Amino acid sequence: MSLIEGINKISDQIKKLPRAAQPAIPSRELWVTFIGSMLGIGITAVLAFSWDCPMLLGPFGATAVLVYGAYKAPLAQPRNVLLGHLLGALMGVAVYDFFGITWWSLALGVTLAIVFMMATYSVHPPAGATAYVAIQTGGLGVDYMFILNPVLLGAFVLLLTAIIVNKLGKRDYPVTWW
Repeated sequence: MSLIEGINKISDQIKKLPRAAQPAIPSRELWVTFIGSMLGIGITAVLAFSWDCPMLLGPFGATAVLVYGAYKAPLAQPRNVLLGHLLGALMGVAVYDFFGITWWSLALGVTLAIVFMMATYSVHPPAGATAYVAIQTGGLGVDYMFILNPVLLGAFVLLLTAIIVNKLGKRDYPVTWW
């Protein structure tokens, strides 16, 4: 059996798997998501490179999926985005400040971020990555200012872009403010 035949056989098997019931997504929705994500990630990417911290694009990219693609989800609402990233950055910088960078300090920072987000009802999964980046980069050497700039500034840019683009696209976002 050739490689192509093997790939075709696997592809046929995948096509036979049951699919999740999902309604068709109108092309207009896709365009609103495309425009919002391009603007939001474009701006934060320029900022991340000017901050010399392209690692922040990981958490910000995940936030973009939520605020532009899954905008009705509780995890995508402004409270979760802002408070989640705030807590993630705070836990990450504090853990780095006390313990430096080790395998267990990375685990501790992310874990504390999760626990604090749960306790404040502000779970935002990308913020776990924010805690990780804060420890991995040592808060970019700016200590607790890392929380305000670049993290909260970047989260605010994504959120403001999401609100504007989703409103212009006649989408109900945010569902709740705080």
